[in-house]
Amino acid sequence: MSLRPIAVGLAVAGLTSFGAFATGCGSDDETSSTAAAASDEASGESNEATEEGSATTSAPAAGGETLTIEMGEFYYKPDAVEAKAGTVTIDAPNAGSAPHELVLAKTGDDPARLPTGSDGSVDEEALDVPGEISEVAGGADGTVTLDLDAGKYVIFCNLPGHYSSGMYGSLTVK
Repeated sequence: MSLRPIAVGLAVAGLTSFGAFATGCGSDDETSSTAAAASDEASGESNEATEEGSATTSAPAAGGETLTIEMGEFYYKPDAVEAKAGTVTIDAPNAGSAPHELVLAKTGDDPARLPTGSDGSVDEEALDVPGEISEVAGGADGTVTLDLDAGKYVIFCNLPGHYSSGMYGSLTVK
């Protein structure tokens, strides 16, 4: 029995596995951010927030709308936004130097009075959380696309000390 066919088969399997691994590297955030940027360039639309801090909205290629909510040292800008029910993409550039995240919870509660644990972080288990943008490094951009029902939502950063420092806001979906 010749070992050459077996060696060739193992080499092909190894390269195929490496290709699948390399393709899988990176986060969905990067893919979403790149796709959103390409869609915006193609349509000539911009998702950047204005100097006053109002969220801009635009129609992404797949329908729905996109909100841009800037994150920074202990704020969201703007801290109150509106969207239409359905597909909503949230683009969250981190203008700060510390990492931040954006957790979205459907609740009518006051954003400043969410249930917290003994360490001051929000008890996400006690809330209806349809999605989040996990930790985003300073200068980086995070993106999430969600299918949202009408209602009131709260956005908050649940990294240690961020919520208690006032990093929260609201999203109303109509």
